Amino acid sequence: MAHLNETERKALLDELSGMRFWHARFKLRLMDPAGQLLYYRNVQQAGEWHTKYVLEGLGTEVTLVEVNHAENNQPRNKQKFEFVNVIVEPTPDNRS
Repeated sequence: MAHLNETERKALLDELSGMRFWHARFKLRLMDPAGQLLYYRNVQQAGEWHTKYVLEGLGTEVTLVEVNHAENNQPRNKQKFEFVNVIVEPTPDNRS
């Protein structure tokens, strides 16, 4: 598969930004059979939960960013995540 260039990554960013979180995850899983889920809802920055996919066949890393609006006393199954941002970056081997 060919690596995504900068304009294709920008188009992917725009497309994923307009989706709901679960639809974006499903699309990423279907885009590249060699793609991997690197981590799911991992706190990488204070107040943000990141889910990261590495699409090796496309030479792209996609991070889905969510914010949790639940109170600290809420049970785990009652969390209120809001999908707020998408980060699309080239992998180190993608020079386009």
